[in-house]
Amino acid sequence: MGASPTIPEQYANQQVGISGYRVLNLDLDGVCADYAGAMRDYLVRTGRMDPQTIPANTRYALTDNDGWPFASKSEYIAAHKAAEEEHLYATMQPIPGVAHALQRLADEHVYIRIVTHRLFVSGQHRIVVSDTAKWLDDNNIPYMSLCFAGLKDSIQATVHIDDSPANIAVLREVGQHVVVFDQPYNRELGGPRMADWSDASVDQLLDWFEQWPAEQWPAEQ
Repeated sequence: MGASPTIPEQYANQQVGISGYRVLNLDLDGVCADYAGAMRDYLVRTGRMDPQTIPANTRYALTDNDGWPFASKSEYIAAHKAAEEEHLYATMQPIPGVAHALQRLADEHVYIRIVTHRLFVSGQHRIVVSDTAKWLDDNNIPYMSLCFAGLKDSIQATVHIDDSPANIAVLREVGQHVVVFDQPYNRELGGPRMADWSDASVDQLLDWFEQWPAEQWPAEQ
């Protein structure tokens, strides 16, 4: 086994375990996994959505977008629960490049903590937890801990990556460093922002770990 790395001074109070010292709190849906695409595939497969329909993606909640077959939030929850029973979280497609990107971060001693709010439907927590772990393993996603939490501002990190406008606002309100993972529904938010999981994006993220931007830049127009 190799020697433990020298912990840079700015991370002296952030060491996690033997070798981790850059703590990343990483969201899953819309950042690492294509939740909307998986829900659409399920609805098409079960005959609830026309295969030619491509729903809008300008609002975070599916029910706020045109094209989805939900007349109410309760209808959405029922469909989501049924999709969970058919292992939605074990079979959704990964965002392109995510496994390679996260392995690069892990190799740079980034402690990857998955933080996801998937336990919002009661009665199926065992399926959700098991299928989430299976998906992470099947897609070669490196991580050191897995947290199911709705109140993400209660779990501090060096950097957070999230796509939810509400989560980003709350985390920034309590002084946490948040990178916006680009989606059409969050473009009113200022950066820092990642457009994808390319090597260039990973390089930029590693730079932000070392020197967080003094000011956020404006939202995209």
